[in-house]
Amino acid sequence: MKGKVANCLIIIGTLALLVGCNVALAEKGATEKLYDFDEKVHYYQTKLDANNYHLEIQSDDYQHFKNQSVFLLRHANRLCRGNPFMLKVTDGVQEYDRFPTKPRKYQPPLTVLLQCETEATKD
Repeated sequence: MKGKVANCLIIIGTLALLVGCNVALAEKGATEKLYDFDEKVHYYQTKLDANNYHLEIQSDDYQHFKNQSVFLLRHANRLCRGNPFMLKVTDGVQEYDRFPTKPRKYQPPLTVLLQCETEATKD
């Protein structure tokens, strides 16, 4: 009886290990909806090819915009693995008014194209 229980535990442990090690990576062109717990930012990420990404950071409120900007720089550096990168902001830069006199309209998401530079190959 102990042999059967031990074998079942080994099989269950092995399956749990295999399932836990499985990494789900998005394929090219597939959009992932993600959340960054450090900066508390919801965003969509689309991998266009090996070195290019489309990022769409969701706007929550006016005060949260600086968190979104810091997140963007840190996330771009992470995606490019510390290599130089170029960001092209296509939409969503908010204006800064210290004392707004009228209600703000809906702010669009911060939309960015990220291009990672690759190291030059030596011939």
